[in-house]
Amino acid sequence: MKKAVLLLLLFPILSVAQSLKGIVFSKNDNLPLADVNVRSLSNNANSLTNKKGEYILKAASNLKDNDSIEFSHVGFTSLKLSLNDLKLQQYNVVLSDEMENLSELTISSNRGLKLKSNIAYTKLSPLKSSISSFGSLLHDGKIYVVGGDASFGSDALQRVLSKQEMYEVGGVNFLQSYLNELRRQFSLQLHKGDFLIYDIKTNTWQVSETKFIKRAFNHLLYYDNALYVLGGKRLAGNKEFLENRIEVFDLNKNEIVIDKTNPHQAINFASFLYKDNIIVLGGAVKSTEKGQKVFTNKTHFYNLTSGLWYELSDMPIAKETNGVLIGDKIYLIGGNNGEPLNTIQSLDLLTDKWQNEGELFFGMERPAVTSNNDIIYFFENRKIYCYNVVSKELKEYTIDLELKSAAMHFFNDTLYIVGGYTFTQYSNTPSANMYSISIDEFDSTKPNRIKTLVQKSDAN
Repeated sequence: MKKAVLLLLLFPILSVAQSLKGIVFSKNDNLPLADVNVRSLSNNANSLTNKKGEYILKAASNLKDNDSIEFSHVGFTSLKLSLNDLKLQQYNVVLSDEMENLSELTISSNRGLKLKSNIAYTKLSPLKSSISSFGSLLHDGKIYVVGGDASFGSDALQRVLSKQEMYEVGGVNFLQSYLNELRRQFSLQLHKGDFLIYDIKTNTWQVSETKFIKRAFNHLLYYDNALYVLGGKRLAGNKEFLENRIEVFDLNKNEIVIDKTNPHQAINFASFLYKDNIIVLGGAVKSTEKGQKVFTNKTHFYNLTSGLWYELSDMPIAKETNGVLIGDKIYLIGGNNGEPLNTIQSLDLLTDKWQNEGELFFGMERPAVTSNNDIIYFFENRKIYCYNVVSKELKEYTIDLELKSAAMHFFNDTLYIVGGYTFTQYSNTPSANMYSISIDEFDSTKPNRIKTLVQKSDAN
């Protein structure tokens, strides 16, 4: 016991000995600079300066004198210093305003400063069906799509209100217009069970003869040459039911096996394949008589080798959500718990701990999300974002695509946006369109906004 106590007492001292401490100043006014990203390029250790400009970079004992440390901040020129140079400066750093280098940049590369205002895209071959809220995945150069919501409809009252500003609401002309619109109005609830395959190389869609249960708001995952279709809801007459059946499609045998055990029955949940496990979390589990959604904060994982289900720690907030898995950490982008949410939350699968990564510029209900290395890309309704999980830098761009509930995938330095729905103030219409975006577009387009997110250890 004494040895254990001694080790606990020594541990803080050892931790300090393995850390770099310093202060970052602004060259413009010589004042401490807050929210500077400090990152070791050799081991990806990172830190953020506090209000006093102070930083503490942990895991520094593994650094060599020639290893580089990068200091970056929006509006300032990034600086890379070797550990040896940093020691000579007593670990203190001065960052220059980007405007100080503007004249040099203009002389050497004037064209490089003429950034576009919008992200450009290419329209590809459309899907065979107009759908949103479907399950999709990318594997071996192909995008697989199963299910989806093909429903469409409009609100007669809202449509008339948008056109009848010249009439007094409740007047004869208004009421007649409303009755006429009701006669013309046509809505349809329809879920799909098609299996669609897109070949990126040939830019072609194939409709498989294989048919799945008609469902929407579902997910699709790949494991051991099989596709797993889970969650979502199905229609039966005029009613909607959560779908409890998991369909497992063997790509070799071309056959479907049904698994009726699914403790996480929900729509608009998040799902990930982690090693030999399917992880599912969040979503909406029912609607009240008034049409209000009821959300869940439960997190389950399904071990594919044993066939058993287990629970992880509850989410901090019950919500619908979407996200990506990077390494051993899940990142959830925005979400909906009755209103669009503006936070990025993460779950460390090694420690089962939640953390708030920071706040978005505004709430996003269910963006399309994908990732490549340390960058998360997400899109919803004319805005597309890049978030670096290491530097914590978030960039917002404009793109001329008014879509919601689409899917997005990354392949060979290209983003692919699939399906979704277009909308007005009185109608929603599913889309069959598909688009590609070169990653180079983010270098040639001016961001609308940039900020560095501030983490909070408590995600509640």
